[in-house]
Amino acid sequence: MNPESSHLHGRTGTAAGLLDGPAGTVRTYCRLCEAGCGTVATVERGHLVRLRPDHDHVVTRGAACNKGLRAIDLHRDPDRLRVPLRREGDRFVPVSWDEALAEIAARMRDAMSEHGPRAAGIYIGNPVAFNALGSAASGHFAGALGTDRVFSAATQDCSNKYAVAELLYGSPSANPIPDLRRTELLLVIGSNPRVSKSSFISVANPVVELRRIRDRGGRVVFVNPVDVEPDIGPTLQIRPDSDPYLLAAILHEIHRTVGFRTGAAQGAVTGAEQVAAFVAPYSPDAVADVVGLPAEVIAQLARDFAAAGSAAIHVSTGLNMGRQGALAYWLVQMLLLLTGNLDRPGGNYFPARGIGARFGPVDRTAASFRTTEWGDFRRAMGLLPAALLPEFIGADEEPLRALVVVAGNPALSVGGGPQLTESLRSLDLLVTIDLYRNATGELADFVLPATDQFERPDLNTFVQGIQVEPYLQWTPAVVEADAQQREEWRILGQLLQAMGRTPLLDPAATDALPLLFDRALAPKGLDVPALRTAGGVVPLHEDGAERSRERLGVDGPLECVPEALGSTLTRGHALFEELQAEDPGRFKLVTRRTRDAMNSAMGNLPTKRPGDWPNPLWMNPRDAAGLGLTPGSRVSVSNEWGALAAEVQFDPRLRPGVVAMTHGFGNAGTTGMPVAQRRGGANVNVLTPRGPGAFDPVSCMSHITAIPVDVCAEPDVAPSPAR
Repeated sequence: MNPESSHLHGRTGTAAGLLDGPAGTVRTYCRLCEAGCGTVATVERGHLVRLRPDHDHVVTRGAACNKGLRAIDLHRDPDRLRVPLRREGDRFVPVSWDEALAEIAARMRDAMSEHGPRAAGIYIGNPVAFNALGSAASGHFAGALGTDRVFSAATQDCSNKYAVAELLYGSPSANPIPDLRRTELLLVIGSNPRVSKSSFISVANPVVELRRIRDRGGRVVFVNPVDVEPDIGPTLQIRPDSDPYLLAAILHEIHRTVGFRTGAAQGAVTGAEQVAAFVAPYSPDAVADVVGLPAEVIAQLARDFAAAGSAAIHVSTGLNMGRQGALAYWLVQMLLLLTGNLDRPGGNYFPARGIGARFGPVDRTAASFRTTEWGDFRRAMGLLPAALLPEFIGADEEPLRALVVVAGNPALSVGGGPQLTESLRSLDLLVTIDLYRNATGELADFVLPATDQFERPDLNTFVQGIQVEPYLQWTPAVVEADAQQREEWRILGQLLQAMGRTPLLDPAATDALPLLFDRALAPKGLDVPALRTAGGVVPLHEDGAERSRERLGVDGPLECVPEALGSTLTRGHALFEELQAEDPGRFKLVTRRTRDAMNSAMGNLPTKRPGDWPNPLWMNPRDAAGLGLTPGSRVSVSNEWGALAAEVQFDPRLRPGVVAMTHGFGNAGTTGMPVAQRRGGANVNVLTPRGPGAFDPVSCMSHITAIPVDVCAEPDVAPSPAR
């Protein structure tokens, strides 16, 4: 073990004490997504040599996906960061931890002295959510600095859910999941469970669960521009960006034919008449052209949903990432609530959780919006709109000048393209904490090496409250870091100490999980040592969907239309008129997930995809034929925000008029990830809106799917730079 990191590991936090002899196995779990599949790691002489599904896991029962099992390749990648790096001109050179922390602290203090405490900020990447200590420490970091400049990948994929859950149910983490085991009708909107498992629901094998619904006589209906799972159920291939109006039309038809069932909801509700007033203009006939479905199909779906003995809904990033993710998610909740399918067996419910949700006073008034020179917005989870990063960096007053990025890659995951790159480059201080020197790291002043999921103990805190089968799981660190990597919580704590601020936990602690989570586990009669004794996994008792609302932080009746949502409804009416006036011949670009990549994190791993296409533009063959294109043709994809060149590939499952690309590419200048650099592929986010108007005001959620684009057979527009 490297002497730089030898003081960072206590025996209670690692698997060393669990192994018998030079080789052995360690039960752990995956931290790439909410499924959290149990895995078994084989360790030989301190090295991770094999990873396989845990067939004895009491919940996940041997399920594991390609991405999760490839985490071992991330762990063993020779291009991983292993020592701290400092920029010197155009080069990065190794530097000691003490030197790096001291210089970062000094430069951050200088920025804050010159511009005020809000000159410092943090960007929190997606992997932090699945890192119990890292997540807590990242949230604490900004508060300890006295800054509110907090940005997150959540505003690229899910902050609409946080915003609506907080306004309706009292906590951003109170998101009801579908009762997959008992529902008669499941509506799946904007989700491709075979490829991406699903989000905001923890279930190890969602495709199997959907088949079971079908096999017991239930129905699964997908709503997606892509024909998702035809052997399980039909897909209503709507036009991208029209989800709110399909949902509004369903509510309209239900209200017109059978009325809202406010008495069937668990507990009283207020404001149902306001919901009825909002959906009144959106009959199936009125929305058919915008949604792209026949009016009778929409009306029949409404009748089926209302008549079902139980009905549930699951929505994912396809809905979240459009222009109106919050409006659409609010309409989902209204559809559940006003048909009596919230807190009902077979409907949606709030599962048991081992660690309680945080409830506190929620300002549901219009005054909760913040007025800025870039428009009004309301912060969900305390997050600022990442779409405004360049504006915050370049502001005349209180500019953001020092940014710490934890397990994130905003240069590729946030809209803005070259403008964002130049803004990040202009910072007085940019620090990345990551497994790699990624595209954002290439712009940084310091790049600090973090441990991966196998090199830290952990607790599955993030998935509490969204599990189909609730359980708690602890894992030891499977192996120790092989060089100078450190855990994110420890790095942030040491940086705060260097600045004279108070860290969340003592960075010298050798067994930190109990210090932070034993009190939270106590109501369940548990603590971290008890989880260790139990072999890491403890199932939780589930007391039924019909009683789940007791877990909410809401006193009195549920308010259907909090005042803070008023401007969202007004905006929804205006955008419907805009969609009605759209050019029907223009393509809509949607994001595409793949089975062997996870955002930008796996870009440096050799792909197993046939042909190794460098992020093609996927088209319906009919559309391609109309442009005289064949597989492999080169095209220009452009709009008012940017342009890129891509190779065409065909996917007949796409709705005509819809094209798709994958985000996370654009590593032409990422020398720290040489495999990704050689692979190529364009950064699709050069085409996404940026700045004021590029995000949903009530949730700060970026608009990064359903983007209007033009496709030309020959590249006639110079591509925007890849970074």
